[in-house]
Amino acid sequence: MSKKKKAKKPEWKFFWKNVDGLGRINRMAAGALFIFLAVRDKEAGPNPLLLGFGLYLVIVGGLLRWCSLRALLKKPTKRASLRHYPEAAKG
Repeated sequence: MSKKKKAKKPEWKFFWKNVDGLGRINRMAAGALFIFLAVRDKEAGPNPLLLGFGLYLVIVGGLLRWCSLRALLKKPTKRASLRHYPEAAKG
């Protein structure tokens, strides 16, 4: 048999970076929703708590790509894993 026939089909692998991209979009959308809800009431003025949380989600969660859930679950990104544990990547 040739090598092509012996070669196994590569197995499908799950990549966390794909979820991070979707999570980033979701955090930015949630932040925009909180900002919209905060400034919706013209008579009472903007709600500072909702406005602050919405800005936090947009800036920190969306633009800076920091996910608090990833930090709580102690699941580092691939880049952070390679930086902090380079010997694990070699072997």
